[in-house]
Amino acid sequence: MPTVRSMLAWYRRLPLTVRLPAVVAVMIFAAAIGTTQVAMHTVSRQFESQMASIGQVYLDGLSAALLPALATGDAAAVTRVLEFSLAVTEGVEDRRLAVLDAQGQALARVERAGLGDIPWPQDVLDVALGARLADDDQSIWVWRTLDDSRRVLANLDVTAFSDEREQLRRSLLLLDLLVSVVCALLGFLVARQMQRPVALVTQHLQHGLALPESLIQTSDPESARLMRAVNRMADDTREREAMLSLLSEQEREAVLGRLAATLAHEVRNPLGGMVTAVQTLRKFGDQPEARQDALDFIERGVLALRDVVDATLKTHRPGAGERRLRLQDLQDVQRLVAGDAAQRGVQVAFEAAPGLPDEWPLAATEVRQVLLNLLINAVRATGQGGRVRLAVRQQDQTLVLEVIDQGAGMAPDVARSLTRGEANAGQGGLGVAVIVRLVRQLRGRVSVDAHSQGGTHITLHLPMDATE
Repeated sequence: MPTVRSMLAWYRRLPLTVRLPAVVAVMIFAAAIGTTQVAMHTVSRQFESQMASIGQVYLDGLSAALLPALATGDAAAVTRVLEFSLAVTEGVEDRRLAVLDAQGQALARVERAGLGDIPWPQDVLDVALGARLADDDQSIWVWRTLDDSRRVLANLDVTAFSDEREQLRRSLLLLDLLVSVVCALLGFLVARQMQRPVALVTQHLQHGLALPESLIQTSDPESARLMRAVNRMADDTREREAMLSLLSEQEREAVLGRLAATLAHEVRNPLGGMVTAVQTLRKFGDQPEARQDALDFIERGVLALRDVVDATLKTHRPGAGERRLRLQDLQDVQRLVAGDAAQRGVQVAFEAAPGLPDEWPLAATEVRQVLLNLLINAVRATGQGGRVRLAVRQQDQTLVLEVIDQGAGMAPDVARSLTRGEANAGQGGLGVAVIVRLVRQLRGRVSVDAHSQGGTHITLHLPMDATE
């Protein structure tokens, strides 16, 4: 049997667009049921009060007939009056009639045949005028005090009234259930409709998309202002990402320009000397000494060019022991996003498979930048109380990095771009162009498994020879 805690956990996993309307529907249903129960209880009290009034009216007539016989002390006459009253069944039907003395003993008593022995109420001697509904709700006891503390007691049949009351109760209950369900359903639909702008905004924010003008409800000024503000924010985000991508490309081109200028400067001098040596060979090649001097000069020029190439490779590609990816780098990335995750109520976990080396022949800067982008977006996609995992393992000569979140799932076009390694122009959301470029530079590949209810699972495969 599910506990209250498990039910609350299941309720919190429901979308907000379902939770709030459901609470509204339950409250409406409970209010309708509660008010009907109060009304039914009030009707029951009124029924008992009316039956007591009818019983006292009956005793009025019976008392008038009994008083002369009681005044003469003729017990037989009292019994005859009771029997005559029992024989007349117009209106309310009486079951038992009795006259009691001050000690509760029956001076006279008559009843219809076939009735069981049912004692009269305990408080008949304590209250001068009273009424009490029998336990089976089929009869009512009424009594009043006559002269000298003697009491007349009657048990009246109210079966017809009880059946009518029960029928009314069932009808009210059925009508109440029907009205409650209809009202709860209407409340659910109205609350869901009121939440529709928020649901649209949330959905488009997750995908980094602007809301089409056709979805903006101009009839609701407040919702329209919210949606237009979200569109402005989405436009600003796309412009900022486009600017960052442009700046990244410009920086890359600037680096390439500086590299080309450096290479041109370093290569020009050896090439100039080699050209001079070739010209010397052509002019004085038949002289052994000149030919040997020219060949030696050309050899030194080739060696100088080789030194320039080696120096360039050492500067722009990590060599052995220079900024290779370390396990500490991956832990640093997890710590970098921990602050933002804590503010959003998201837990970021790092899981490393046992037996991993401390270092891999991979470019640390590029790997860190890719993981930082993926983790930041995973944290933003995961709701409060969710969890993001960064897992690392090694398969043969491939480093496998996994980023797993509990968000609403990555947009299909973004997932396709990452998987195919092709960034589409104007694509927003996560810095797709930057990630695609860095993964391509690392000669890696990306696989994406996205579900709308189960989050996104991104797997990054990086070959160990990516920097060779």
